[in-house]
Amino acid sequence: MKKIIISFIVGILLLGNNIINAASYNFNFSGPTEATNGQTVTLTITGSGLTGKVTLSATNASLSSSSVWVEKNSVNVTAKITGFPAKITATPSELTDNDYNIVSLGSKSITINEKKPPTTGGGSSTGGGSSTGGGTSSGGSSSSGGSSSSGSGSSSKPNTKPSTGSGSSQTSNKSEVPNESNIENGNVKSSNNYLQSIALSAGNLSPEFYRETFEYTVENLDENITEIEIGATAEDERASISGLGKISLQEGENKLPISVTAENGNVREYIVVVNRKENLEESDLRLQSLEISKINKEGEFSNLEIGFDKEKFEYNVDVEEDIENLDVRATVEKEGIIVEVTGDKNLQEGENIVIVTLMSQENNDIQTHYIIKVNRESAIKTSGEVVKINEDWKIVTIGILLMVLVSEIIIYAILKKKRLIK
Repeated sequence: MKKIIISFIVGILLLGNNIINAASYNFNFSGPTEATNGQTVTLTITGSGLTGKVTLSATNASLSSSSVWVEKNSVNVTAKITGFPAKITATPSELTDNDYNIVSLGSKSITINEKKPPTTGGGSSTGGGSSTGGGTSSGGSSSSGGSSSSGSGSSSKPNTKPSTGSGSSQTSNKSEVPNESNIENGNVKSSNNYLQSIALSAGNLSPEFYRETFEYTVENLDENITEIEIGATAEDERASISGLGKISLQEGENKLPISVTAENGNVREYIVVVNRKENLEESDLRLQSLEISKINKEGEFSNLEIGFDKEKFEYNVDVEEDIENLDVRATVEKEGIIVEVTGDKNLQEGENIVIVTLMSQENNDIQTHYIIKVNRESAIKTSGEVVKINEDWKIVTIGILLMVLVSEIIIYAILKKKRLIK
């Protein structure tokens, strides 16, 4: 009976231990689900109780790093959104738990959709005929929201969206109230400094144009496009616009302001940010950092110092005979660079060549290579030295035997000569 009770208790303890071990680590990937085009978002990878490499990939987004190193903590990466829906995937690779056991986990993804501009509501539309503020237009018809309209008393253009609150339209400019600066020859000057549309000779605005959205992006414009022509139309024909026409573009980000000046002098600014792809040359393809860890047969990691320098392209390192794999973590200096690592797995005895290749996304023929020559020690090195020693002893032994043989021949010849003399 005692044996049965003891076996039962041991079984419960083992089961509990397995449950604790199973719950001793956790892998999670989190981030926002909405963003605007061109926005940079932060993503968090959590590896509680886990250590190792996590590989990242993205669609419609540019990542700050293609892989991260998790060591029982959380690590942040950033992604610049270039289209929708954007999808970022984190794939665990060679993770180990607190007991250095290799843990196999599936990948996790985050999908980010476009964040729509907020819609306004609750106010009455223009042109309704009744005035809430008691004001009348100069043309005799009633105005909406209590503000007076210009000229003949007609309402604002029909493509504007409903305003909020009491029904007056939202604007960063001064309201169109008659005063000395707004009145000329008895007529009220217009304060309308909104755009009705923006047109580009290349690329597309993101988000789509809306009169009260004042900043737009044009992503991934081809590096061969060195200039762009911008056109725009104001809602009020009496407003003037600057910042239009052909504009030269630099590689990378270009901020192009468009200023709209109302008849009364009030100014509103729209900004178009044009991101022109960089024409990467081989000299631009450089690593920012290169970290390497040794992985032994038990799956244990240890850092390998190589003395990295971004302008040094060849390294020589020695590893022990129980090292079978390396973990290579490379970070690039610029966006638009693809990183590939070969030769870091299944190391053979003797010399192994590990190559870190950098390539331009636009032209795979433009490449930079970092080469690491890894010398793995031989497991039979000591036996080889013994064999060499044995070969040396053979030579010595043969030499001694030859000397003995020569000596015997000489002695024999001397004795024979003495017999002949007698």
